[in-house]
Amino acid sequence: MKLLIAYSTKHGTTAACVERLTRALRGMEVHTARLETETPNVREYDLVLLGGSVYFGRFRPALRQFLKENEAALCEKPLGLFWCCGRTEDHEYYGEKLFPRSLRERAFAQIFFGGTLRIREAGLWERILLHSMRSAILESEINDGEYTPTLPTVLPESVDMMATYVREAARRL
Repeated sequence: MKLLIAYSTKHGTTAACVERLTRALRGMEVHTARLETETPNVREYDLVLLGGSVYFGRFRPALRQFLKENEAALCEKPLGLFWCCGRTEDHEYYGEKLFPRSLRERAFAQIFFGGTLRIREAGLWERILLHSMRSAILESEINDGEYTPTLPTVLPESVDMMATYVREAARRL
């Protein structure tokens, strides 16, 4: 059984999640493809996981193009969908908005992997926006004079849950 994990990433959060997922799936024949540098042939695989980072409310261009060009082929495969996003309160909206309905209806799993705000890796304008987002998150956490920040983070349990769903889907093949 050949498994493809195709993903897109901007600052590396999604890549880190894919690395964890790949480790959790050891013993399986897994090929990872970062869509910014590689365009895999979906038809060569038995099972596909597809996802990426949400960046300013959209997937990266490489993932959007891959979805557009491969939607029909992806509908023929057992499929898992995942996404990373620093705006955790909006994660359900992004899952529904960014993946085509045909894929969402077909997917055996749709899982939000969490996200981070990686300010150091950002360019000047991104840094300004991310600082603003970070400040808004911190301000929203002040409750009755107490400061309890809960900045976005990766959810390793969600990545591990995807690995469990993949193994179940593979057994059904």
